[in-house]
Amino acid sequence: MIKDAAGRISTLGGAVPTPADPNTSAMLWREPFGVVLAIAPWNAPYILGTRALLYPIAAGCTVVLKGSEFAPRVMHSITSVFHEAGLPKGVLNFISTNPANAPAVTEALIANPLVKKVNFTGSTAVGRIELGGKAPAIVWEDANLDLAAECCSRGAFLNSGQICMSTERIIVHKNVSEAFQGKLQDAVRKMWPEALVHINPQAVVKNKKLVQDAVDKGASLLNGDINAEEASNTRLRPIVIAKVTTDMDIYKQESFGTSVSLLEVDSEEEALRIANDTEYGLASAVFTEDLRTGFRFAKGIETGAVHINNMSVHDEAALPHGGAKASGYGRFNASAGLEEYLRIKTVTWRS
Repeated sequence: MIKDAAGRISTLGGAVPTPADPNTSAMLWREPFGVVLAIAPWNAPYILGTRALLYPIAAGCTVVLKGSEFAPRVMHSITSVFHEAGLPKGVLNFISTNPANAPAVTEALIANPLVKKVNFTGSTAVGRIELGGKAPAIVWEDANLDLAAECCSRGAFLNSGQICMSTERIIVHKNVSEAFQGKLQDAVRKMWPEALVHINPQAVVKNKKLVQDAVDKGASLLNGDINAEEASNTRLRPIVIAKVTTDMDIYKQESFGTSVSLLEVDSEEEALRIANDTEYGLASAVFTEDLRTGFRFAKGIETGAVHINNMSVHDEAALPHGGAKASGYGRFNASAGLEEYLRIKTVTWRS
């Protein structure tokens, strides 16, 4: 990621447009915003911490990195590495706090008039005042079901489902639903034979409540047991819930843990309606052997990224990363990630 950003710096140029008046000349300068507040989460601290500070610095800004209260030393180490590499004093600054003081500290940083721009990765609830996802995976009737099951299992439960791009809803065509469910169960049990660890006990409690609400309203468990005794209260086995309906809390809420929902459809229109029936719009996946079908879904899904025949979790330096709707604004990564921290200044002169 660092090498990719460094290689793009020399491509950041302005422009020399032609004004209407032949006696006037113009240039467009691209200037860094100034001080950027970078707020990164705990769930992928090295990657997301580095990304938060890398692109504004590469664009010429200075950065105040606010470390996650759950992973402060990781983000402090990132800062230390840049300092040891020779970054000038004052370009990168690090702040950490305890959980109790975090809201007040963050509010003060955002309100500081010297801060010209903020980048943030996190939940939507905090983003409005962090940003989330409710990534759908559409499994169509012509899909390679073995591939779809493997990718949905990995996409749902990688990092215990604690990724903003984690697959949360699997929308499967009725004609292949039964066969897919069997393959998904096999894939989950093979990949994740043990209970998965969450960031804290509250994350487990949240997932258990969502699942219990769904079961109380008629959903069925294909995998997992919320009442099973585990080695610690931060652990929960992967849960797959079928027959999920719109009145269940898990239909709308981001679980950010080891639970995934299954919904059956029989038309492209219904699949897209359910996929888009959420305030979120970060990532999505589509499984089909017909690329034309995949492109139709990709065009209709309201997300920042659509991955055809691959899991919803996909992020790399060369591809812009960001969402739609309540999953955020702007982009990280690639040239788009650098351009977020540059503003255009128009300069004209008469000759």
